[in-house]
Amino acid sequence: MHMKSAVKLLTCVLVTCMLLLAFASAASAKPSLAVSFYKNNGYGMGNDMQGVWTVKTAVSENTSRVEFFLDNNLELNDTASPFNWTFDTANYTLGLHTISVVAYDSAGESAGESAVVERQPNFVGFPLSFVVGIIGLIVAVFAVALAISVYKIKSEAKTRRAQNT
Repeated sequence: MHMKSAVKLLTCVLVTCMLLLAFASAASAKPSLAVSFYKNNGYGMGNDMQGVWTVKTAVSENTSRVEFFLDNNLELNDTASPFNWTFDTANYTLGLHTISVVAYDSAGESAGESAVVERQPNFVGFPLSFVVGIIGLIVAVFAVALAISVYKIKSEAKTRRAQNT
């Protein structure tokens, strides 16, 4: 009976140690971060961006806040999930920029390199060629519709003249 008590005690100590180790490793796990860009309204091709965009994050459960930077300037310190930042390129200068996102856990630890995600978008004005193309398309559609209407009117007039003679 004495041996059984010792085995039970040893088992209990081992299970407790394993649980403490598992908890300690989970508590010390630094946050993870993945970033994606969503175009709300505007233009985007390659790194060119124009309009309203949202930086969306996918983070580990232990993330307590996410910081969003544009050209090393803190734009948002988000402390509530989902950790996202919406911005309008019209509020910034045109050209190349650096967007950085950093995730932190409740102890203020970041995941180092894996928690910092950078992208270098090129903020552009609305492309003039796109505007000219849209206007050209509208003019072409209007011209075709007008030509079809004139053709139909002339055809109907010719048919009426032929019927009247």
